[in-house]
Parts: sequence; C-alpha cells; structure tokens
Amino acid sequence: MEELYARITEKLEKLYGTFESDKKRFKNSSNSKIARDLGYSDAQFSRLINGTATPGEYERTLQNVDRVLKIKELEKNATTSNLPKPETSRKKNWLIGILAALLLISLTLLILDLQATKTNVEDYPRDYTLRWAFETEFVNPYTKLEELPADCNFPCYKLQGQWELNKKYKIPLYIETDGFHYQATSVKMYTRCAINIEPDGSLLEGYEYQKHEIWYDMTESNISTFMNNNDVRNGEGSYYETLDFNKDSRFVKVATVHTLFRNRFTIGDSISRDGQVIGRDLVPVPQDILKDKLSEEKVIFINKKLNLIARNGLEDFSRPINCAESPLPGIDFHDVKEGDLMKFTCKLTTNRVPSVYTKAFKLTRQFIKSTCRQSLDDE
Repeated sequence: MEELYARITEKLEKLYGTFESDKKRFKNSSNSKIARDLGYSDAQFSRLINGTATPGEYERTLQNVDRVLKIKELEKNATTSNLPKPETSRKKNWLIGILAALLLISLTLLILDLQATKTNVEDYPRDYTLRWAFETEFVNPYTKLEELPADCNFPCYKLQGQWELNKKYKIPLYIETDGFHYQATSVKMYTRCAINIEPDGSLLEGYEYQKHEIWYDMTESNISTFMNNNDVRNGEGSYYETLDFNKDSRFVKVATVHTLFRNRFTIGDSISRDGQVIGRDLVPVPQDILKDKLSEEKVIFINKKLNLIARNGLEDFSRPINCAESPLPGIDFHDVKEGDLMKFTCKLTTNRVPSVYTKAFKLTRQFIKSTCRQSLDDE
C-alpha cells in the first residue's frame, strides 16, 4: 500500500505541485479542491492522504489520477498540434469522442475487475466510474448553454443530466423450472448530447447503472400465471405489477445483478431508444442466508439454476432492446424540467417467449435548467 501511496502522490504532483509530506498537502492546491476534482468527499480524501484508506480505495484513486493525466495530455496535444486548427466545435467533438471512448474502456475494465475479484459492493460502488466521469470537472462531457447554436434548435440540451428509475418493474424468467423472477430495483443514468455522433443535437447518449434482483417463488407457481396476468382492473395495476416480493413470504431473493448499459436516445417527434450492455455481474445471496429460509437441497438446486441463468438466461438481456417510442417529456424540448419522464414500453424475450414491461426514467438532476434564448441579429 505504501507503493500505491507513493505513486499517487507522485502523479498528483504533476497536477497540484510539490507534495509536502509533513503537512499532507500539495503546494498549489487545497486538499478540499483536489477531493472535488477526483470526485471524493473531504473525509474520503483525508483518509487517502493520511494513509488510512483501504487498498481498493488507493487502487481506484490511482486509476482516477491516470485518467485525469490522460485527459490533460489529450487537451494539450489538441492545443499544441502543428496541424491546421479545426473549428472550436469540431475540436470539442473530437475531444468528447475520445473521452467517451475512455469512459467506455474504464467502465468495461471496472466490470471485469469486479467480476474477477468479487469486490464488496459497499467498498467499491458499482456506479463510481459513472459518477467520476460526469461529476468531476476534468471530464464534464455535457454540452453547455454557451455552446448551443444561435437558433437554439438543439433538442437534447435540456435532457442532459441524471435520471433514476421512476418505478420498479418485474419480469418472469422463462426457463425450464418455474419460480424465478427478475426485478428492476434501481437505475442511475447520466445523459449527454452525443455531438461527436450527431452534431445537430438529435442524439442523447445515456450511461446507465442498473441494479436488478432475482427472486425465487418457493411454491413454483406456473410462470404463465404471471405472464398472462396483464389486465388492469379498476384503474390499478395487474396482480403481478403490484406484487411486493419483499412482503410476500413465498418469495426469497437469491441474487443481485449489476449491469452497466449504454443507451442511445434519438429525439424527433418522440424519443426512440436502443443500446447495448457494457458489462454485467451476477452476485448470489450468501449460502448461509439462503439456508435460513430453504433446505440445503433447495439451495443447491437454486445455485445450479443461477449458473444456468447467468450462462444462458441473461444472454437475452444483452441483445438489442425492443421498446416503443416515448413521448417527449415536454410540449417541446425547451420545456423539459426536473421530474419529467421518458417512458418506454418494452418487450424482452427470454428463451423465445416475450414479456412486456414499462420502464420510465425520471429526470432528477438537470444540467441545463435555463431556457436557451435565440441570438439577436446585429445586422
């Protein structure tokens, strides 16, 4: 760990000046500012700089500092290049494209590392790299108000920011044995205008952390009971939609699934959605917890089924999603505000059997809240 500490302080000196080891600070910046730059709280950075953080925290910090140095190098190369200088907007598009590629690589490496080491979720938050990329000043991939075109015709600008899952939804897992269900419990998604792909602002890119749970029905009720019960009566959701696994003694949670997903939202008269999985990790509930509720024989059975689901059943979740288009959150794109929804009715196919569900994203932290004003013609 001492070696990691030395490597981190050495690299940080390139950004913040000489490290004063006796005072645990850098010459050209306060520890509080460095903490914000790296996406940490003051308390977290204090542990790091005082040598009391965990090895995982030091490894993560080293990765962050390496990313920052790489970004600085890219910016420097773009500025000092001997090639003819591109227009500002084109240079920004080029840089954002490279940063997006770095983000994808970082997310993929993070998932692979978590799968290999089974790092504790609390020790290494699964959405950490997303938060770092979108909430620190070094990356900040959003398109800003001052960068919008003079006519303000840029549909994605108010859709940038942070989104969460508006409401849980669940899907029966259609496999050889009845009783397994897939429930979406939370989502954190950061969206940005993908100007490196569509400069006209018609494409919104969303990097999404998803948390799902796999539940087991101890009665192993026929899965068609749930799949066919989609009628809405008396203005309320179906029995399956309103069923609370946590409060129903028939159901036991057997695994948590962590997924990083890259969305592409195309904006027109409505919003279409497609995308692909970056990485996924299935984490079974510890055996001793399951054995408190189930027989040892049943626990062995569930483990075998989870292995089957992980190898085959979840492959269907990696295929391109099939969703109907969402209405625009506002009357037009200038009216979008926090609390608005993007709502998609989707069809997911497992083992050739389709299940229909509704997934709604709620805008919880909007990057641009002000409405763009068209520039006045001085001529």
